[in-house]
This record gives sequence, structure tokens and C-alpha cells, in this order.
Amino acid sequence: MFQTIITATVLYTATAVDLLVILLIFFARASTKKEYRNIYIGQYLGSIILILVSLFLAFVLNYVPEKWILGLLGIIPIYFGVKVALYDDCAGEKRAKKELDKKGLSKLIGTVALVTIASCGADNIGLFVPYFVSLNMSNLIVTLITFLVLIFVLVFTAQKIANIPGIGGTIEKYSRWIMAVIYIGLGMFIIIENKTIQTILEFLF
Repeated sequence: MFQTIITATVLYTATAVDLLVILLIFFARASTKKEYRNIYIGQYLGSIILILVSLFLAFVLNYVPEKWILGLLGIIPIYFGVKVALYDDCAGEKRAKKELDKKGLSKLIGTVALVTIASCGADNIGLFVPYFVSLNMSNLIVTLITFLVLIFVLVFTAQKIANIPGIGGTIEKYSRWIMAVIYIGLGMFIIIENKTIQTILEFLF
């Protein structure tokens, strides 16, 4: 179980680095307890929607008969890792600023949820689905509980460091490399765990 918690923490951290930068933007403009609370609710709402979509897709993929075929899903996070490293293409910060400029702070719950889903939702689902497929039921439950705790930790951390000069810029500067390394590492883990390369080599030779 401890290993599952550690792996889930590393995985969520990879997806959360960019979200942390986005949340810093929201907290930099928020000033009341209600606005802070709405950011928490919006982040939970957006994150849970992404997790539920990932769970549904993982459930469907569980009916794939050959385990080594599921290992091919590891190519998805590897692709995202290379893409982030080369292009840094997640434009969540720009989207957050655009939504805030358009809607202000009056609809923070919906705005935070929307930006969370729209910004890097495809990346998150692309990471969560292959990982969820590789878990048994008990490890999946532990992973989901860990995710729910880490969502709070993410938002709380963003709230505390939002007003510290230079922190947001530093996180933004290195976020792409942190995400790239973890994405590629996760992809390799999924491929190895499902013995995909070994099975393909056995077919060929």
C-alpha cells in the first residue's frame, strides 16, 4: 500500500505542477474567504470530473483480454512527456488569465473547474487511464483517496505561496521539465509492468 501511495503521489504531482501555476494566478486576484473557498471547490470539481472520466475509460479498457496490449497505453504518457519537453504546450496560465479578465471573480467555482478541465485535461486523462488500468481494486481505492488528499494539498500550497515574490515564476520555469520526466517515467513503468516489450519480442523471435 505504501508503494501505491508513493506512486500515486508522484503521478498526481506531475499533473499538479502546471495546475499550481494556474492556481497561483487565481489566488493572486482573490482577496476574501469566500473567493478562497470557491477556488477550493472549483479545483475539486474540475479534478473529480477528470478522475471520473478516467475511471470510466479504465473500466472499459479492463475488458481488453491481453494484458500486454494494455501496456501499449504507456506510449500515451511518454508522448505527452516528450511533447511537454519540446513544446511546453499547456497554455493553462493564459486561459486562466483570459477567463478571469472576462468573468472576474464572481463565478470562481465554474471558472476554476473549467480552466482545470480545459487546460491540461487531455494530458491528465492520458496519464490517469493507463495507470488506473494497471491497478487492482484495493490499490485503485488507495490511489483515489490519495488523489483527493493531494487536491487539497495542491490548493492549500498555492494559497500559501501566492503572495511570495518570485515563487510562481520559478515553478513555471521548471514545471515543463518536472512533468516531462515523470510522464516519461510513468509510461515506461506501465509498459514494463504489463510486460509489453517482452511479449512483443517473443512474438517476433
